[in-house]
Amino acid sequence: MSRPLARAPLWACLTLPLPLCAQPVDTLEPPPVTWLVQHKVTLQSGYGPQDGVLGNDREDFHSLRYEPSFSWFSPEQRWARWQAFGRAWLNYDSSTTVSTLDETTPQRDAGERPEGAYAELRELYLRRSLIGDDPRYWATFGRQSYYDRYGIWWDASLESLRLDYSDTFSRGFLAVGQKFWNYNSDVNSLAAAEEDIRYAFGEFAWRWRPRDWAGLRLLREDDHSGRDAQDERDFRGWRAGLFVDGEGHAGAISDYHLELARLDGRTRTPDGQTRTTRGWAALGELGRRLPELPWQPRLALRAGLTDRPGEADRAGADGFYLNAIQSDRHVDPERYNSRLVSSFLNLDLRNLAFYGLAVETQPTARTVLDLRLSDLYLRNASGDLPLRVDREQRSARQAAIAAGSHDQARHLGQVLDLTHRWQMFPLAHRGRHLNFNTLLTASYFRAGPAIDNGDDCQLTLALVMRY
Repeated sequence: MSRPLARAPLWACLTLPLPLCAQPVDTLEPPPVTWLVQHKVTLQSGYGPQDGVLGNDREDFHSLRYEPSFSWFSPEQRWARWQAFGRAWLNYDSSTTVSTLDETTPQRDAGERPEGAYAELRELYLRRSLIGDDPRYWATFGRQSYYDRYGIWWDASLESLRLDYSDTFSRGFLAVGQKFWNYNSDVNSLAAAEEDIRYAFGEFAWRWRPRDWAGLRLLREDDHSGRDAQDERDFRGWRAGLFVDGEGHAGAISDYHLELARLDGRTRTPDGQTRTTRGWAALGELGRRLPELPWQPRLALRAGLTDRPGEADRAGADGFYLNAIQSDRHVDPERYNSRLVSSFLNLDLRNLAFYGLAVETQPTARTVLDLRLSDLYLRNASGDLPLRVDREQRSARQAAIAAGSHDQARHLGQVLDLTHRWQMFPLAHRGRHLNFNTLLTASYFRAGPAIDNGDDCQLTLALVMRY
């Protein structure tokens, strides 16, 4: 009689519904996150031409940056209706050499970039999400960063109001803003070419196939500054363009990205003259990934082409060019940031034609080794140089063009880039991840007949930690 009584609890449990018998031991949810502090430390060292200008004496340069950021969410991070965000730099730079890790506009002259110890407020904004209880819409107001895969549209921080929309098959945004200060403890005032310029810009993208996007971008620039001898152009007009990209395809081309930009407006020069300004630029990249081969290589063909500025132009107002919120940076959050043709050469996308080959490999799961070779040409041998060269060479070239003794050489040269990146497996610490990676880049520029200062090179090593 006692044995059936001993079995009763077991049989009773087996007859209960399964969810009641398989309840988890701990049903407590993690506490809601209402604020978050993140840290980033970057140490960089290198050797190359002073201020990154071809022809300058080579020197060592070093940089140490601590980048804290703070986020506040209401009511909590998962379904925040309100978010406040701030990000700052605490920096020491031994020189004004511009790195591809920086977000600063590389078109600035060396005297307009900070050097030594300084602090800068990069972002400070307030965001309203779930507008109309719809997660597809949100609005942001304050100083915020704008960037895209290529910086030829926008790559800067500025005070603005931005409205965003994102859905499964479409996305877009509209923004209006203006730069007022650099918010930098060393160089707070804007350069003459950046003052009193209003911007209105945005994009719309449509997913026309599961892995392919096409879209339209617009940028309105209204320079209402007065005459200034240090400001070579006051432009009012439009930049408009189309883009298409795709990835993950199984054919001969596994990924692609194409950009077309058109410039049209009026430019006023310091002497008060006004002229029509028109130009265009096209960029493209075609890639083929071979995952079945060792190191899983990706082969890519990259090219760029701009309009050919007229030979009569001497003021630099004719043809496509990059403005104060644009750059030649190439941003890839999944790998690393570089520039159009090299991490070394800083280009103004003007009077330029280039093409290049890239081989991207992955020797291990957390290591990449990339090689790039590019060839650069002038569209107009007598036009402006798209490269930054020393003042002596630039002055001598302009004098030769004015005297009619210029040799009309168009070949700027070739540049070779070798990049190695290693990323540590993230470490869990107090519920957060500690990430560490290294980036080593070696670049060599072989000057062509259009450049008189000879070959140049640069070597950089960066260590980055995030927590």
